Amino acid sequence: MSAESSSNQSVTIRIKGIVQGVGFRPFVYREALSHAIVGFVVNTPDGVVIEAEGSECNLFIESLHANLPERARIDSIEILQREAIGYSDFEIRDSTLGEGSVAIPLDTALCHACQAEMDDPLNRRYRYPFINCTDCGPRYTIIQIPPYDRVRTSMKHFTMCQQCEAEYNDPMSRRYHAEPISCPQCGPQLKFLDNKGNEIAGDPVDLAVQMLKSGEIIALKGLGGFHLMCDATSKSAVSQLRERKRRKAKPLAVMFRSLEQLEAYAEINETERALISGVIKPIVIVRAKGGTNLSSLIAPGIDRLGVFLPYTPLHRLLFETVDFPLVATSANISDEPIIVRTEEISRRLGHVVEGILSHERSIINPLDDSVVQVAEGRVTLLRMGRGFAPHTLYGSHRFEKSILAVGAHQKSAIALGIKENMILSGHIGDLGSVEADNYFEKTVQTFKRFYECEPTLLIHDLHPHYSSTRYASVQKREHYGIQHHYAHILACMAEYGLKEKVLGFAFDGTGYGEDGSLWGGEVLIADTHGYERSGHLKPFALLGGDKAIKEPRRIGLSLLFECFSLDEVLTLKSPTTESFLPHEIRTLHHMWVKKLNAPLSSSMGRLFDAVASLGGFIQSLDYEGQGGMIMESFVDVTVEGVFAFEVHNGVIDLSPMIREIIAMGEDADTKRVIASRFLATIEEIIHYFARLYPELPIVIGGGVFQNRALMSRLYRRFGSTRFYAQQQTPINDGSIALGQLYYAIHNTEKYPK
Repeated sequence: MSAESSSNQSVTIRIKGIVQGVGFRPFVYREALSHAIVGFVVNTPDGVVIEAEGSECNLFIESLHANLPERARIDSIEILQREAIGYSDFEIRDSTLGEGSVAIPLDTALCHACQAEMDDPLNRRYRYPFINCTDCGPRYTIIQIPPYDRVRTSMKHFTMCQQCEAEYNDPMSRRYHAEPISCPQCGPQLKFLDNKGNEIAGDPVDLAVQMLKSGEIIALKGLGGFHLMCDATSKSAVSQLRERKRRKAKPLAVMFRSLEQLEAYAEINETERALISGVIKPIVIVRAKGGTNLSSLIAPGIDRLGVFLPYTPLHRLLFETVDFPLVATSANISDEPIIVRTEEISRRLGHVVEGILSHERSIINPLDDSVVQVAEGRVTLLRMGRGFAPHTLYGSHRFEKSILAVGAHQKSAIALGIKENMILSGHIGDLGSVEADNYFEKTVQTFKRFYECEPTLLIHDLHPHYSSTRYASVQKREHYGIQHHYAHILACMAEYGLKEKVLGFAFDGTGYGEDGSLWGGEVLIADTHGYERSGHLKPFALLGGDKAIKEPRRIGLSLLFECFSLDEVLTLKSPTTESFLPHEIRTLHHMWVKKLNAPLSSSMGRLFDAVASLGGFIQSLDYEGQGGMIMESFVDVTVEGVFAFEVHNGVIDLSPMIREIIAMGEDADTKRVIASRFLATIEEIIHYFARLYPELPIVIGGGVFQNRALMSRLYRRFGSTRFYAQQQTPINDGSIALGQLYYAIHNTEKYPK
């Protein structure tokens, strides 16, 4: 519609996107008043509906785009002309119910306005740990079922006082229909407990601070679950946390009091600064400064640090009297889901913590902190959680079936396709444990409840032993599998709405191939209907199977067997061979020759591990991707050149590279050169295939691309023209479900019921 005014306009406006729980209706109300519009606005299961009458309807519609609230997002807007009804004013109506596909409102960090009130001794919410408004606070984590109204959240158990109710019902207030609204008189209360769950008398925040200052560990109930927290500058406290949680070396996230304090410990650029201090405040992976008093046990062996700022008023209260940074890591066991109930903390992690800072507001939907990093000014999402999930992508066409994609096994997430929308869940965790599998199934039930649907089609990975595959297979619904690496490419295509044929590079740790072997270094020519495997790494043996994933030296040795005789290997001066006794090398060579417990893999992730061993970076891993992260710390952009490789009929043979690495010896500069040239070689492999298919856009996906130094090289080499890497959804297995779903919605006719 044009901006020309007419004397008598009457329209119905249907808006889809993130338009609930973000102050959208009061925003519409204020814009309507300013343009003398009469009618109403209402939340529906599919979004927001506005009926508008007045001479400035066109200007009113333009203002909806121009002045959109910060956390709102319009995916589509439909404008229908209709007969005038003759409204006398403009009103906000109660929400309507029914089957829908509305984008779920997302949790947001404490806003500046609430922060100012919280700091004002004269304000009735001074130091209130649950202060919020329509611009900030819990959303998805407290919803039982949409639409997002208080009676459908965990705040329904708290009756508003007169003052809160007045704010809640005032369309001109920034707390109009802020569903978690409360104050010290009517809202949740804090409590502090010992590790057995017994409440301790005293001010809960003061008690927590005393423990932290004494070098002890506490659990704190945040938005989407509990944090385990301790003094990040205390070697003793961090060591105890690692020992008790059995987390030997995996990096720990650190929360800082302020941006100024954070910048004393880390080097950040403008993009990172904007993310750290923005409306979500995710964990951002940045470069650590040397020579600080931060414990060396925070991120052993790497120069990166996961940092974030207090994002809830409760976290902020701690830092009123705590002047040192705090470890703030998810309260869970290994890679299980984050814990949300106080009694579960005392039962399962009572041996880890001395105290528990909790409260009465229930967490309905658990959600980890999101983790991101920046390469060449572009975001790479490593874990999708608070503030990002669930992520709704508005599709270009409507599909009749409700489709559930159940994702992969590690970094599990699910995706639901309903009407025009694709909805990707937040991070669930690695499946295989009772707790993780139960949380997976609970997330499926949550999505069914949110969207009032029973999926008629289920999509899963090809791996027959994945928990998610088994779940789909027993549901007595139509189901089929999608190859893991094809799903990686499809996930990126889904984010950008690509349907054309692309040149895809799916590089990760492992995935079940069409031929039953382990893939992971794949070059695919793909579109939404299928793919062709046009290239891959030459398969190598994983000596000892799963043991090789934990011990990169076994993979390094396997590659040495490909290049040298047994006698030559036994005499090589290499970090890999020196980590074994001679009789161990002979035994493993026998396994390699006889193919005994030595499955073949074309995995780029496993190649990273092998190079980490051959280069002397690490021989045994404590967590996934550790070798690559350590190597990244040695990368020097001034080092030029690539290692040699050969490609025969699409098979990438890196034997020449292995020989070069062995020939380099072990001088002080070797690690820097190996790490830098290895990433340059990966870049060159991609460029090699890009030259073969210059007409195709490049699409990448898989956990290998979590490597910031590699992503920086790729962005510099290929720019942003016809080079696609995910930014809004995880580049790792966290988006496999999205790729599965994207295939299904374009091929529903292939698989009739």
